[in-house]
Amino acid sequence: MAITPEEVINKRFQPTKFKEGYNPEEVDDFLDEIVIELRRLNAENASLKRQLEEAEAKISLAPAEQQGGALAEAEIVVDSQPAAAAPAPAAAPAAAEPALSPSSATGLLAMAQKVHDDYVFEGKRERERLITEGREEAAQLVSEAQEESNRVLGDLEKTKSDLEVSVAKLRSFENQYRTSLRDYLNKQLTTLEETPALEPKAEGAPAAVASQSQGFGVFGQRNGVFSNNS
Repeated sequence: MAITPEEVINKRFQPTKFKEGYNPEEVDDFLDEIVIELRRLNAENASLKRQLEEAEAKISLAPAEQQGGALAEAEIVVDSQPAAAAPAPAAAPAAAEPALSPSSATGLLAMAQKVHDDYVFEGKRERERLITEGREEAAQLVSEAQEESNRVLGDLEKTKSDLEVSVAKLRSFENQYRTSLRDYLNKQLTTLEETPALEPKAEGAPAAVASQSQGFGVFGQRNGVFSNNS
C-alpha cells in the first residue's frame, strides 16, 4: 500500500471510549505501513543508483566503439575512391597512371582523421551530457526521497510526542486515582475502628420479663381471671 505525505499528515486516530489517548493497535498498524513505504523508497533509490552506474559504464565504452566505426567508415571511403577514378585510364590506355596519387591519399587520410575526430568529439559530448543528466536526475530523486523521509519522520516524532504526553496524563490520572482511593479506604477503616460496638444489655432482660408479668397480673385482675373467690 503506497502512502503519500498528505495521508500521513491527514491521518486521524480514533479516540478510545474509556480512557484518553489513541488506540495502540491502530497506531502500530499505521507505523508499520510507514516503515514499509520507507523501505520501498530506499530500494527504489538503490535501484536508480545501480542504473546510473550501469549507464556510466556503457557511456565509458562508447568512444572506443565510435572510434572503430570511424576507422571502418574511413576505410570504406578510401576503398570507394579508386573505384570512382577507375574509368580515367580507359581514355588513355597507352599512358596508364597510378590509381591513387600521394596527394589524393593524403587528402583521404586527412578526411578520415577528421571524421574520426568528429565522432570522438560527438561521443565525448554525448557521454558528458548523459552523465550530467543522470547525475542531476539521481540527485533530484535522492533529494525528494530525503525530503519525504524527513517529513514522514517529523510527523512520526510529533505523533510519538503526542502519545507520550497522553500516556503521561493517563499515568498521572492513575496515580491520583489510586491515592484518592487509598485515602478513602483508610478513612473508612479508621471510622470503623473508632466506632464503639453495639452490645446487648443483659441486665435489662429480667426487668422486661417482670414488667410483662406484672402486666399480665393487672390484666387478669381487671378481667376477673385471677380472683381470690375462684
